[in-house]
Amino acid sequence: MNRTPSKLAQCTFDASNKLQYLSAHSSRAVRLLARAVNRIVQPLARRFGANHTVAARLYDHVMTMPAEHSIASILAWLPQYNRPLGLAAKAIANISARGSNLSVIDVGANIGETIAVIEQHSAGRFSYFCIEPDHDLAELCRLNYAAKPQVHVEECFVGEKEGAEVWLQDDGTANPSTRIVTDGHHNDKSNYGKLFRLDTVAGPFSESNGGLSLLKIDTEGYDFSILRSASNILNKYKPAVYFEWFPKLLINLNEDVWSGFEYLATFGYRYFVFFTSRGDYYCTISNPGRLFLRSLSSIALGDASMEYFDVLASTQEQVCSQVVEESIRILLDNKLTRR
Repeated sequence: MNRTPSKLAQCTFDASNKLQYLSAHSSRAVRLLARAVNRIVQPLARRFGANHTVAARLYDHVMTMPAEHSIASILAWLPQYNRPLGLAAKAIANISARGSNLSVIDVGANIGETIAVIEQHSAGRFSYFCIEPDHDLAELCRLNYAAKPQVHVEECFVGEKEGAEVWLQDDGTANPSTRIVTDGHHNDKSNYGKLFRLDTVAGPFSESNGGLSLLKIDTEGYDFSILRSASNILNKYKPAVYFEWFPKLLINLNEDVWSGFEYLATFGYRYFVFFTSRGDYYCTISNPGRLFLRSLSSIALGDASMEYFDVLASTQEQVCSQVVEESIRILLDNKLTRR
């Protein structure tokens, strides 16, 4: 990894995130001032952060990341971001016997935020198999959890068409996405590879743990493809599944917005909870039909502030019920606090 720490990058990164927090959670006068100052600081943070790493405290865990990473900025605005994933893991831990082997497969692990949010809610209960195709991000994930032997990081591409040639497209915020090679070649060979099915890559991990508790997928539109590459894992272990449902990206990939839900249904997944991209509880449903999913996708397609939903799917109603109850409790507590 060529990135290095930088005091100047860290200073401007911290300042920009602090200003963004003040922009979202202060009085009107302070918000306006913070936004004005950040219009100066943010470009400096981008300039001084190029090719450097910084550290930030995320979900009670200090993590190293590329300076352009967006997670700290997002959490400054939306402290509840990713919280439903932590609540899902907590519900799984609550209904599992103490001392049982609980495990997570994290596809699209990035720097390891999934581990941090799960550990915040259920410390020490899970082991993790993290999959991240980007070399720098995979190295940072290993660095962030070097002291945790229960975390394994695998650097590879995952999808249903095993052997297909793929490459990584960088979005400029340390959130690259996998793209199929369609023209027979790609110039940047450092970001080039071939797909492996999730069953191939992570099947041995699930078997060694005697099962799988949670499968989390966040792959910028390829989530359904990942699901279809995990047929053996889904059929044998029936883990709870937490994935990003992004109708616009699915449509761009010629996917039906309901196909992943119908695929999960063939393995007995009946219970689904939907959360907004902000991390707020939205709705719950059993056996969602095409009309429901098309209606919900039209909301995402028509609202730029809510382009996708995070979805929890389970074969166990109790898991989803606990997550919904906890989400509603938090929502009501927050409303009472703001009064």
